[in-house]
Amino acid sequence: MLECVQAPDPEPPPGRVRVRISARPVNPSDLLYVRGRYGRPPPSPSPVGFEAAGVVDACGAGAGPAPGTRVALDAAGTWQDLVVADPADLTVLPDDIGDDDACQMSINPPTALLLVRLAGLRTGQWLVQNAGASAVARMVTRLAVRAGARCVSIVRSGRHSAALRELGATVIDASSEPVGDRCADLTAGRGAAVAFDAVGGQASDQAVRCLADGGRLVVYGLMSGQPATVRTEDLIFRSVGVEGFWLPERLRTLDRDERAGLAAAVVDGLRTGVLRSEVEARYPLAGFADAVRHAAAPGRTGKILLTP
Repeated sequence: MLECVQAPDPEPPPGRVRVRISARPVNPSDLLYVRGRYGRPPPSPSPVGFEAAGVVDACGAGAGPAPGTRVALDAAGTWQDLVVADPADLTVLPDDIGDDDACQMSINPPTALLLVRLAGLRTGQWLVQNAGASAVARMVTRLAVRAGARCVSIVRSGRHSAALRELGATVIDASSEPVGDRCADLTAGRGAAVAFDAVGGQASDQAVRCLADGGRLVVYGLMSGQPATVRTEDLIFRSVGVEGFWLPERLRTLDRDERAGLAAAVVDGLRTGVLRSEVEARYPLAGFADAVRHAAAPGRTGKILLTP
């Protein structure tokens, strides 16, 4: 159960800083955490949220950046007014990155960048994505199209089709088209090299039907709440590979220079718009219940933010 409570202002101990939060998104990972289905089981009670933007307003002994510094925060418990954090979890923000972008820069943009790198697509190869209108899928489409790949976005209705086509994707509306047959037509029977699955359940099998023999299914989300369904025949007779992707684990494999390069790529992608997500609505932190309902509703075109 989620509830809003009043708590004393935390004081930063030596080596840590306190950040006054100005904006934080409602992400699918936040809702999975609340439901106990995230990779990190929540203690009880536990604050929610994994990313935010804000301003440093107090520092423990020996810690920085200095009070008044705008930062993006990549840490647990961001659905609070004040968060005490390790300086290593902060990114000092350039002046041209606003709070709407900064509060979303720690999860979706690096996920999209690392997924595309993982795919290793060559020019002309096909990439299939379900949840094709999601924030991550839109970013992946922009990145993959720019790299010369051909993208298929599977959606549940046609309301997003025009916008996705503008990004360079071919859209398959699963509510009115046979996904596997349509994908076979698009790829001249060859199938896609890689499929990204953010949904699970029967959507996983649907994505596998779009793959070439020897293709790869990368599962990075569980929007349906159901186990990924993949036919044994596809694993044995078609040599389809299945792997999972969880951002925290991928980040742990990167050394300091690689993480710095990834952070620089995120900032560049925000500046160019490739890694930006539009904001659909803002709610005060105390209005979290309405924000969560809005974030879980189908048909959204942008992110839901919690603000002071």
